[in-house]
Amino acid sequence: MNKRIETFIPLALDAIESLEISKNGSVPKEYNGYIASFGASVRQAGLLATILFYDNANSNAQEDRTKVIRALEKITGEKLDKNTKNSPALRAKVEDAAIALKLALRTYKLVKE
Repeated sequence: MNKRIETFIPLALDAIESLEISKNGSVPKEYNGYIASFGASVRQAGLLATILFYDNANSNAQEDRTKVIRALEKITGEKLDKNTKNSPALRAKVEDAAIALKLALRTYKLVKE
C-alpha cells in the first residue's frame, strides 16, 4: 500500500466523524457508492469535472455528495472547488485520499436509510 494512503487513513476516519457522514457508528450505504465511483470519475472526466459534479448541492442525490468533497479537503489539506487546477501531483494526492476514504469507510456498518 502507498505510504501516503496509510497516513491518510486516520485523517479519513476523522473526516467521516467530523463531517457527520457516520451516524451512530454506521454510514448510509450511498456513501460507499459515491466514494467508489469518485476515482473512476476522476480518471474518465478529470479532477475538476468530478469535483464540480460532487460539489453540486442541488442534485437529487439521496445523501449529501458534497460531504465527499469536504472529506477529501480535510484529508489532503487542499481546497477543492471550481478553481482547482488539475495538476498530476494534486490529482494523485486526491486519488490517494479517495482510496483512504474508501478503506476507512469499510470500518463502519453500511446501512440503507
